[in-house]
Amino acid sequence: MIMSLYDFIQLSQLEKTSMVWEGKFLSTRLEKEHTVVLYRVFDFFCEVYYDKKRNTVTKLNPFRTGTLLQHFFSYQLN
Repeated sequence: MIMSLYDFIQLSQLEKTSMVWEGKFLSTRLEKEHTVVLYRVFDFFCEVYYDKKRNTVTKLNPFRTGTLLQHFFSYQLN
């Protein structure tokens, strides 16, 4: 099954999370209260914001390309 970014956005939070776990892990970056994990899902990317204190996913941010990818590359270079 191939899913478009638009179809992914229409899913519930639980369905989105399940789809992301089936994607390909690419990178991780740290923020103050979150670990942000980057996955490739079908033909798009998704940032997963993981709250370390609450041990839960708080946000999923799907996107195709652009400046959001640069956050991961600049983090790895520093």
